[in-house]
Amino acid sequence: MRAPLPRFAAGRKQSAGKTAFTTLSRLGDRRTDDMIAHESALIPGRECGECTVCCRVPPIEDPALTKPAGVLCQHCIGNTCSIYKSRPQSCRDFYCQWRNLALLDENWRPDLSGVLINSRLQTGADGKETLAMVLMIFADHAVIFDDGFATLVAIWTDRGDEVILNLLFDNCRRGWETALRPFVADGVAAGSLAQVKAGIRNAYTRMQRGIQT
Repeated sequence: MRAPLPRFAAGRKQSAGKTAFTTLSRLGDRRTDDMIAHESALIPGRECGECTVCCRVPPIEDPALTKPAGVLCQHCIGNTCSIYKSRPQSCRDFYCQWRNLALLDENWRPDLSGVLINSRLQTGADGKETLAMVLMIFADHAVIFDDGFATLVAIWTDRGDEVILNLLFDNCRRGWETALRPFVADGVAAGSLAQVKAGIRNAYTRMQRGIQT
């Protein structure tokens, strides 16, 4: 049975008239260019191990390799890539955020948590680029109601990043995606984890009904 995601060393502090979530991890001071996972930013000693989620859950569209979402790559044999040394560039370039962020401990490894975290830059209506953290839930949806999940959403939202909840269904072959800020902003501003969790539950309920907001 999946263990609940651990809570972070997070609390509340008063700053400039507002309440903010804080963390003792190194994440709090990392900037956008550090958050996009790439080999130079990987945490030393942290390896994929038995996890092959990125070989199964996301679709791959590369001139050298194409596969649909939710289907294990034909080259994944056990926990090993049989073409690792000659794997396509898209595979070489991809690292999930668990490999990159010290805030996420072993329990957040995708195959253990059921959460695949990716990041992307997106352009807002004002033309500015913002960092979006994409939380792809491919297994037990109950993980999004854990305190640790809500705290992570609150930390990133408070810092100004967009947090995208992506729920996958039917063996990852279809899903819904929505931005969480409209649902959790009030709870983050109040420093209330309970409100943040309620906001996530509200977003989940609406997504279950097939409504994208």
